[in-house]
Amino acid sequence: MNTIPEERRSTSKAMDYALEMVQALGEAGLTTVPVKPSAAMLTAGARAGKVSVETVWKIYQAMLREEG
Repeated sequence: MNTIPEERRSTSKAMDYALEMVQALGEAGLTTVPVKPSAAMLTAGARAGKVSVETVWKIYQAMLREEG
């Protein structure tokens, strides 16, 4: 089942497959995240949660472990 429009298809079957998998993740409401968040991500989390960057890092790691 190739749901990628013809004009966006690559010449590589592997790339087409990878793009379809990314699209399927999005349709399932999933996304990929880095194993190690950027400083900007940690800072934003600290600001939003009104906690330290260290606490945000611990929370992030716990969330990844739970899903892994």
